[in-house]
Amino acid sequence: MREQRPILASLTVPFRSDDQLALFAASQGACHDRLLWSQPDAGFHLLGIGSAHVIETSGQRRFSETASAWRTLCSNAEIEPADSAGPILMGGFSFDTGQPEGAMWRGYPDGRMILPRVCATTRYGRSWLTVNAVMGPHTSAEREAAEIFRLLALLRAEVALSPARRLPVNPTISELRSASGWRNEVAAAVRTVRRGKLGKVVLARAVRLEAPEPFDPAQALQRLAAGYPTCVIFAIAHGDRCFLGATPERLLRVRGGEVSTICLAGSYARGATEAADRELAEALIADPKERREHGLVLGALIQALTTSCIEVNVPGGPSVLKLSNVQHLCTPLSGRLGPGHSILEIVEQLHPTPSVGGQPRDLALRFIREHEGMDRGWYAGAVGWVDHRGEGEFAVAIRAALLCGAQATLFAGCGIVGDSDPQREYAESCMKLTPMLTALGAV
Repeated sequence: MREQRPILASLTVPFRSDDQLALFAASQGACHDRLLWSQPDAGFHLLGIGSAHVIETSGQRRFSETASAWRTLCSNAEIEPADSAGPILMGGFSFDTGQPEGAMWRGYPDGRMILPRVCATTRYGRSWLTVNAVMGPHTSAEREAAEIFRLLALLRAEVALSPARRLPVNPTISELRSASGWRNEVAAAVRTVRRGKLGKVVLARAVRLEAPEPFDPAQALQRLAAGYPTCVIFAIAHGDRCFLGATPERLLRVRGGEVSTICLAGSYARGATEAADRELAEALIADPKERREHGLVLGALIQALTTSCIEVNVPGGPSVLKLSNVQHLCTPLSGRLGPGHSILEIVEQLHPTPSVGGQPRDLALRFIREHEGMDRGWYAGAVGWVDHRGEGEFAVAIRAALLCGAQATLFAGCGIVGDSDPQREYAESCMKLTPMLTALGAV
C-alpha cells in the first residue's frame, strides 16, 4: 500500500535571492552536504543544502540502479504545485568502479545522489525555493520540520561573499608523480597505441597544494564563475571535503524530450593576439593528431546515442570552443529521446567517454589502472542533476580539484594517440591545471 512506502513531499515557492554562490558560502559548516550546479552565461543555477534522501550505488549498474531508486521514490510523491520544478536529485559518480575508494575520496563512493532538504533554483531571471521531506513509518515529522526551518532561517540570513576573506596566498605545489615519470607513462601509452592494442588512452596527473590555512571553496567558485562563465561551475561538498571545478564538457542534457551532448577532444593554447589566436584555431582544426583524437570520441558518442535516441543529428565537421586559456575541437550532437529511457540510463552507456578514458573502453581502463598510479575518484566522473520527470543534465568532472582543509589535489588529463609527444602532452596538462591553480591562488 502507498502508506507503507516512504512518501516524498515537495513544496516549491517563489524566492527572492538569485545569488547561489553567496548562499553556498553562508551554508558552510551548517550541514553535511552542499551541492552547487551553476551555468553563469545561461543564467541557470542550482544550490542544494542538506539531505532529505541519499541514494548510494556501486558497480557497473550504478546509474540505472540510481534511476530505478529515484523513479520508485518519485512514484509516491506529493508535489506542490504539480507543475513546478519539483524535487531534484543532485550529485555524481566516480570515474571507475574498478578501483577501491581510497582515504582521499572518503565519502565519495561509486555513486552518490542527494535529494536536498532545501534547493534554491534560478532560471530565466526567476528564482524559487523547493523544500523536500521523505516521510516513512519511523520518520519524525517534528524533526523533519525543525531541520527544514533551520535551513530556511540560514537562507533568510543570507551572507554575501566577504571581500575581506581571501584564499591562501602562494600555497606550495608538489607533483604526486614526477614530471619525468608521467612523461615515461605517456611514452608507454604511445607505444601501446602504435602496436594496435589501443586506439586512444587518457592519462591523468595530479598536483598537491598545501596552504597555511584552509582553502575557501566559495571563493574558489566565485573566481571560476568570473573566469569561465561558459563552463559548468560545480561543487559537491561532503563533510570536510569539497570536490569542485569548472568543466567545459557536457556529458548529456535531456530537456523536453530533446537530448543534447558535446564532443570535446583536441586542444591548443590560446594566442596572445587576435591574429595569433585565429592562426592557432585554424591549426587545431587542421591538425591530424587532434582530429584523430576528436573522431574517436565522436564515434563513441554517436554509437551510444543511437541506442537510446530516435534520431541523432551530427554537424558536418567540428568547430572550435574557446575558453580563457585553451581552445578545443567541439562537435555538438542532438537527438530525440526514445520511449522508456531516462537521462541516467543514457549516462550509463556514455560514461566514461573516450575523451576521459580511451578506446576501446575496457582496454583503456585496464591501462589506466596499471599505469596512471593514482586514484581518480570522482575526477573525470559524471556530476549533475535529474528531476522527477527523469530529465536533467550531467557534465564530465574535469578542470577540477578536491579540497580538504588546507590541502587541495588538482587533476588534469591528456588523450594519448599514436603520434602524441610526451613533452607536448605534459605542457597541455599544465595548461589544463591553470583554471584551478588560479582559482586557488597558486598562480
